[in-house]
Amino acid sequence: MKKAKTNDHPTELRISDSLQQILREQTIDADRPGSVLRDFETLLDFIGERGVKTTSKDYLLPQSGLEKLNAEMTRPVAHQLKRPQQRSFPLLNALFLLLRTTGIGVGIGAAPSGKLALDPEMLMKWRQLNSTEQYFTLLENWLCRASTETIGEGDRWSDICRNSLTGVCRQLEWKPVLRAEDSNRRYGIVYSAMDFLTIALMDAFGWVSTEYEPPADRHTHQLSRVEFLPFGQAMIDVLSKSIVFEFMTAAEFKSLKLGVLQPVFTPCFPTWHQNLKLPEPEVRPGKYTWRVSLGKPWRRIEIPGELSLESLAAAILDAFDFDNDHVYHFEFRDRRSQTVRIACPHVNDADAWADEVAIQDLPLAEGATMTFVFDYGDNWKFTLKLESVTDVDRKLKGPKVIQSSGTAPVQYDMDED
Repeated sequence: MKKAKTNDHPTELRISDSLQQILREQTIDADRPGSVLRDFETLLDFIGERGVKTTSKDYLLPQSGLEKLNAEMTRPVAHQLKRPQQRSFPLLNALFLLLRTTGIGVGIGAAPSGKLALDPEMLMKWRQLNSTEQYFTLLENWLCRASTETIGEGDRWSDICRNSLTGVCRQLEWKPVLRAEDSNRRYGIVYSAMDFLTIALMDAFGWVSTEYEPPADRHTHQLSRVEFLPFGQAMIDVLSKSIVFEFMTAAEFKSLKLGVLQPVFTPCFPTWHQNLKLPEPEVRPGKYTWRVSLGKPWRRIEIPGELSLESLAAAILDAFDFDNDHVYHFEFRDRRSQTVRIACPHVNDADAWADEVAIQDLPLAEGATMTFVFDYGDNWKFTLKLESVTDVDRKLKGPKVIQSSGTAPVQYDMDED
């Protein structure tokens, strides 16, 4: 699938001698500079070969297992909540975000009978990385790939995690030790769930040290102190001058290749050789059968896989007697549970464009769905379900409506005059 263009050539940074010394002297293993690798392995062991059942449409960790998993973390969260959610445990929320963003964790099935599982191929590749490579794999996925949409927060912009990191770092650069009693904020040092997740990650990566007060009645423990550590200051100083903190569109940021920071950090971490990469999506030629619904009315459409999404859009509109006179886009959730948006050529901001993406290039399994949004004024939303992919039908040269149910709504509801 052809993606939006992006800058894949970061400028190699000239790192000061003092920064180089801090970075070169840092050992990376299961417990240093933070607990992220050890706690991530604990999460992998919790999910196991069989996976775990989840009722969440975002494949969140099962609520029944949160207490057990929290107790196995390096620093468990103390709380007095009767029904804690995943977001009640910032570190678990952060580790889940990394699990899904790396592609090691995948969702199988649909709510409420879905399953969170480990991709065997990705897990094998993860095991082949050394500690330094694992550390920077998680780091780059956090900075260049992670979206709060993955943890069910409903925001598709891939740089939202970076924005939270920028905000927290500004506070720490102004005051390297933040205390709750010194804060004039009503909710203490930080108040948003995203900032708590960011600080949990900074702590896990060894950039800050944190202290917490015991939980108040029916609450979790309260963040009371955050200290910016020299290693964290050095990492942020380097990152702030790199491509990670450049202004980009969401599509450009999501398209950054893993390893983009490798030229920057390998002088100080020479054992970083490999990167964890997702396998290329399988191209599946054949006849694609879609069930397209607009409320109750629906149409079943067959179309050759080599045709573009632009052809599929035209077929849908023709099947429902709509004029093809407005902009549109397709959207679906990828394996990271992030929204991919493929738009018509007249839309500026998209992950890819409909006239350049073949139907057979879509990373959708049979039974998966995507949405076709047409006319941003009236906002018509068609639901497409991929029912089957069968052998190539040489007789099928273009899209064909093979079944129809219900009367299509009137596109323009206005008087004849």
